[in-house]
Amino acid sequence: MTVGFSAISSIKAGRVEEAIAAGAEFKKLLTAAGAENVRTMLLMSSTPIRTVLSYEAADQTALGKVSDALLADPAAVEAMRSMGAHDGWSAGYLTDTWIEV
Repeated sequence: MTVGFSAISSIKAGRVEEAIAAGAEFKKLLTAAGAENVRTMLLMSSTPIRTVLSYEAADQTALGKVSDALLADPAAVEAMRSMGAHDGWSAGYLTDTWIEV
């Protein structure tokens, strides 16, 4: 059973390049943490522009291990903190865990 996680982030005006660079950094961090099929996409049909960060794991246990690894990595924690900080590139975000059916 494939499970995954997705985060949809609204990008502040003029910060698209920063958001794309952050997506590349998150991909490195997530891959190192054991996530599979990590990808960042731009949703360009909305205002503000949004990014979707998505990754997968084999099952709930593997997904939990990815989360544990991220929270144990100071660089990952700082990346998550800085994106949503007052001066960060994200105006807000929504996260969800999913199961492929």
